[in-house]
Amino acid sequence: MFTKQQSMLRDIGNGLIMRRSMPTDADALAEFNARLHSDDAADVVCLSAWTHDLLSGDHPTFSPNDFTLIEESASGKIISTMNTISQTWSYEGIKFGVGRPELVGTLPEFRNRSLVRLQFEEIHKWSAERRELVQAITGIPFYYRQFGYEMALDLDGRRFGYEAQVPILKDSEAEHYVIRANRIQRSDIEIPEPVLQSAD
Repeated sequence: MFTKQQSMLRDIGNGLIMRRSMPTDADALAEFNARLHSDDAADVVCLSAWTHDLLSGDHPTFSPNDFTLIEESASGKIISTMNTISQTWSYEGIKFGVGRPELVGTLPEFRNRSLVRLQFEEIHKWSAERRELVQAITGIPFYYRQFGYEMALDLDGRRFGYEAQVPILKDSEAEHYVIRANRIQRSDIEIPEPVLQSAD
């Protein structure tokens, strides 16, 4: 983990700095993301929970330092953020690293100042250091072309499964996948616990 001084990436000028996130940013970042990216009350809960999960230190491929934050140096007010989530994808059985930029957002009054471009430059460096061969992002169609992205995959592809399709383990076998418990400590939101229901 970084200290606030170690998290500093650059002075952008005009009273703005860019730095890496820290666990202590969780509440402010959750509020920022919920405000910028939500369409309804359910979105607010989900975005807040997701941001807290990413900054908890419990995520398997995300460090609490993997957000970029642009903030006012005097007040500490968050102006713009994004993050990158490291993933492993597979094509024809060949595994490769992928960086997934997410939660890209800037306050309306600070847009059109190249703040998103500065953050993309930074997270692309992180991806290169992690030897990730690809960066993939979902979001506004064609907006991300200005940062080097092209339309590639249909986002609607997915798989569904039901409990009845989960094979029963033999006595000597162990589960390959686990579900992480939600560790959010917020008292102002309620996150339902995951429940497995029998098809009976």
